Amino acid sequence: MTVSLRMILFDLDGTLVQTREASWLVFEQVNRRFDLGVNSPEQFYALSESNLFKALGDVCNDAHLEQEVRSYFFELLREQYRPSVIPGMRGVVRSLARRYPLAVLSSNAMDAIRHVLLGAGIAECFGHVFSGDVEPDKADTIQRILEDPSYGLGRRGTPSYDERSGHLAGDVVLVTDTVGDVSAAMSAGSRAVGVAWGMHTPAQLTAAGAEFVAVWPEELLTYFRAPAQGIAER
Repeated sequence: MTVSLRMILFDLDGTLVQTREASWLVFEQVNRRFDLGVNSPEQFYALSESNLFKALGDVCNDAHLEQEVRSYFFELLREQYRPSVIPGMRGVVRSLARRYPLAVLSSNAMDAIRHVLLGAGIAECFGHVFSGDVEPDKADTIQRILEDPSYGLGRRGTPSYDERSGHLAGDVVLVTDTVGDVSAAMSAGSRAVGVAWGMHTPAQLTAAGAEFVAVWPEELLTYFRAPAQGIAER
């Protein structure tokens, strides 16, 4: 792909970390407490086909109940959500961070994301984290990023922000495993790239509008033309 990039956004669950079992184990407790009728992993995964929070609102069909469900879900995510990083993604993120500003765009709770990224040793590869308890609508967040060039100041695995990265111009792309995220990216005016190891199939992601679907994490490096520096897992 020869089009220049200003910034790469990464979904967390299913893209950077293995989420299916870990997220269902958390949500199963929410479902049991509030009797939501989402009684199988497949029913829960189907909620991610659109915006998770909008889908939860439809399931609850009551504003007060929806707020209670959301609060309890986030509480459990902060306390219990401990997924494993996708094999190879640490090295891919470190390599991409040397070339592009990176950010995380997730429906998860900020504290849960912090725990995951710090534990993986890649927290300082990301200049920003937009969590579900900060902004539940990913399309709105992407639009804000597109409108504000200051988000283009990235990090290269260090605490400080690299002002040299602020000159980058070009597109913003979201890397994700769900069709809901692809749709959000497209509606906001950004590009979308899928990954084959998450929630939805390559065919589903392509049909939703993903311009490319990576079969292996390292394929993201060749697609974005990033040198494979620091690719070894540590």
